Amino acid sequence: MNPNLFNTPEIKTRIIDLEYKHFSPKALQNIPLEKAKNNFEIEVKKIFLEETGKLLDEDLKIFHSSESNDLVVQQSGYDGTAIYINKGETEEVYVISQGTQDIQDWEYNLKAMFAGQSSDQAIATNNFTNDAYTEFDIDNNTNTIGLAHSLAHNNNTTAHLVFNTFDEVFSINGAQTNYYQLYRLDIHFQVSLEEAFSIEGIYDIYDITPQELHDFAKDYYSDKEQNITQFISEDDPLYAVSGIRGFLTLGDVQYINTNPSLPGLREIVDDIPDDIIVSFQEMAIDYTIAAEQGGMNAGIEKLLGVNPSLFEDKSGGMDYFKWYITSPTEVDTVIRNLNDNVPVLNEKIKIITDNSELIFGRLYEAGYITKNQQDTLITEFGNLQHELNEIQELIERNISVRDLNNPFATLGADSGTILKIMQHGKKFTEIVKNIQDSNILHNLEAITDSHSLIEMLSSLSGDGRNKSYLGRDMVLTSSKGGNIQINISAALRMYQQCFPLLEEKSTMINNLEKAVTDEIQNAFNEEKQKVMAKINEMEASPGLYRDLLRKHIYFPRLNKTVRQINVHEEFLPLEQADLDEEISYMRQSVEKGKKHIETYRTSIEDLFEAEDHVSDMFNLIGRI
Repeated sequence: MNPNLFNTPEIKTRIIDLEYKHFSPKALQNIPLEKAKNNFEIEVKKIFLEETGKLLDEDLKIFHSSESNDLVVQQSGYDGTAIYINKGETEEVYVISQGTQDIQDWEYNLKAMFAGQSSDQAIATNNFTNDAYTEFDIDNNTNTIGLAHSLAHNNNTTAHLVFNTFDEVFSINGAQTNYYQLYRLDIHFQVSLEEAFSIEGIYDIYDITPQELHDFAKDYYSDKEQNITQFISEDDPLYAVSGIRGFLTLGDVQYINTNPSLPGLREIVDDIPDDIIVSFQEMAIDYTIAAEQGGMNAGIEKLLGVNPSLFEDKSGGMDYFKWYITSPTEVDTVIRNLNDNVPVLNEKIKIITDNSELIFGRLYEAGYITKNQQDTLITEFGNLQHELNEIQELIERNISVRDLNNPFATLGADSGTILKIMQHGKKFTEIVKNIQDSNILHNLEAITDSHSLIEMLSSLSGDGRNKSYLGRDMVLTSSKGGNIQINISAALRMYQQCFPLLEEKSTMINNLEKAVTDEIQNAFNEEKQKVMAKINEMEASPGLYRDLLRKHIYFPRLNKTVRQINVHEEFLPLEQADLDEEISYMRQSVEKGKKHIETYRTSIEDLFEAEDHVSDMFNLIGRI
């Protein structure tokens, strides 16, 4: 692989995290896209400066998936951002595909990675990259690097294997590609596999021994996996499931123990028998086929036999009674569909309860949950199984009454069935509440944390610069002062932000000084001149003001005149209008602030050697 500008895993990881921060659907709800692009560009340059000590002074071109007119990009739920950098001899495109963000992504996870039934977001990844070439006015010979986390690794890697979208793929805690998924998307792989295993139907692939299929796929894509680099936390939940049938891990993979206090989930998942995985996979496939045609509700209907939309406008017994009276045929269909589907679903759910001691016992042994929480999970899943059994028996009895074709008996049976189903629904709510109250979800946050970019970033080793990370910030350990650690990201932020604030304060002081002169002193002099002009006028033409005598003397006839006016004026000086001392104090505070920041900078620089580039960072941060 050719060296590129973002040439370390730390830079790439921070850039992926930065894309989430600025371009997640939630982030874009609160800020215009162009503003988000501008903020993103600034922070990309800051990260590059911190990591390399060099300035990335070229303008970046940024293209977001929301700007694409491609229908697959728009409709698949794909989110991503492309960056184009032209730095003299180095010309690169980075395509950052986002991981799981919303319900549409989670639905795609089920379809693509677990069932191997959908590849829409992988297709969208390729289409979006081609759109980016057009937007940037470049061709597809430009060195293109795919960056990814979570679901996005599946998208980027699948696009790379099938469409040659990328020259390189880099991922953190990726959801692995799926050989069932590749079989459906890559016609060349499909033909080769069918010839090798003598299969014909599209579902015959699921009958091939998973290990044989895994080995065949890995060998088939061996040339392209050389350009794939992965960093995977041993505690990541996606790593835990990556060993089950369907998943294909490719590339140069570096496994990192990001949470040494926990053993990870991989061994736990590996203990689950393959027939259990097959059972869940069958449910995923059934759901996917239906959802592809009619959406999520259609997928649920395929599993349960009832479309949830039927109950969206019903909140109580009277609503159900009205529905029963006005739509008897529909009610009959729903009950019979439940009768057909609930036993099948119940049998698959039973797999969890039958293996609850194994699954939850291993979680307890690994330290993810307490003994009380283990007991709660086993008990409540048993209760859930009991409720499903009750519903199944209830529906079976209802069907037996219906088959008697006795309308009065059917009415009674239906009324009881609807009422009891509502009661069972309340029991389900209680089961969920008991699990929540046990604080299990809080305990399992460690699993979520191990999937995050931040935990991985904190675990990545430095490059000889005694570098570490505190959250998203880079920390350097002094090469002169022992173990003194400096949050360089925070120091540069303060240095960059404080000087503009002090300059703004200095401007405001100048404006205040000007206001004092213009609005107080000049205004006082103007009013004084007006008074003096009036005095001079009165003294020069006293006869014009004889009417003023009427206010003081009664005249039978107005035949008097004023021969002379003398005004004895006195203008007292302004008091408390001299702000020179206060303004001088404010100017001193600005200079003191600048001196303090420069002292802060010098103190940090003195802790590091020249090769640490700390001085360069301070010199260059003001140009971003």
